[in-house]
Amino acid sequence: MAWDLFAFFMPGERRPAPAARDAGILAARSMAGEYLSRARLRLDGLSALLETDDRRDAALVAALLAEDLDAAGDILTRDAGLPLAEARAMLGPLPAAADLAAFAAKARARLTFLEKELASRIAGPWRTDADRFTARAMRRARLSLVVLVLVLAGAILFGDAVAKKRRAFIAGLTLEHQRTAATEALAALSRLAVRAKTATGRPLWAVTGRNCSRCGCQGRDLRTVPDGDKCVRQWREALDRIGHAAGASDKELARFARDPWGAPYLLNENEGESPDFPCLPDTFATAGQNGLAGDGDDIQAAVPNAFCPK
Repeated sequence: MAWDLFAFFMPGERRPAPAARDAGILAARSMAGEYLSRARLRLDGLSALLETDDRRDAALVAALLAEDLDAAGDILTRDAGLPLAEARAMLGPLPAAADLAAFAAKARARLTFLEKELASRIAGPWRTDADRFTARAMRRARLSLVVLVLVLAGAILFGDAVAKKRRAFIAGLTLEHQRTAATEALAALSRLAVRAKTATGRPLWAVTGRNCSRCGCQGRDLRTVPDGDKCVRQWREALDRIGHAAGASDKELARFARDPWGAPYLLNENEGESPDFPCLPDTFATAGQNGLAGDGDDIQAAVPNAFCPK
């Protein structure tokens, strides 16, 4: 037994078996549908033959078309007008192309009328219990489909919301880790600078040869600057000189090449730079997550003074 898809949507119910009174209806529906289906194909064939000016075959197809439509009309209506077979016979054995085209138009109109008549009868007097079962099952199927789509849409939206929260959480953890790493690096740089000043007995500006290694680094995204950029060169020169003065190894200095976001660290040598403000501390900084120096997400560490007057 073939599986009935519609029965799936009708739990507890079975498709009604064809009743004896429905036998004639089902037979009439089947025959009318077959005639109309065949007539539709023959009408399309007639149109194609007329386009190629094949009047002989077109005349034959027109006769067969008329027979099918008349047979369907006998089943569906008692008021079909002049039988198409007679209308076709009146055109003669080899009608002119214009006459055949006019006949094709008349046949198309008759076919449309009979198809509507068949649909009307199936929805009305020819409607069986099985049809009603199928109609109710289809309504339930459509409702189930709508519910399924809504559930899937809700699941997708919920999943997207969860994914966004997860991405935001991961981004937050990553940023926290980066800021922690930057803070630790700045503290290590501060200790390295103290070692350099203590070892040389000179202020940091005398060690690096500049009083503002970070100058010229403002107003651009330092995460994307190339190695040849002025800001990168000044930082690496300052780091090399501080590391040399402090006796640091290349391996120890390698971790300070760039900050966790890819930008060079920033150094402002202040202690002893100005006689008016001799106690301004040296500062190391990172431009932070956005790579822009001088704004709110910068992280800064001051270097303890070594030569500030007590």
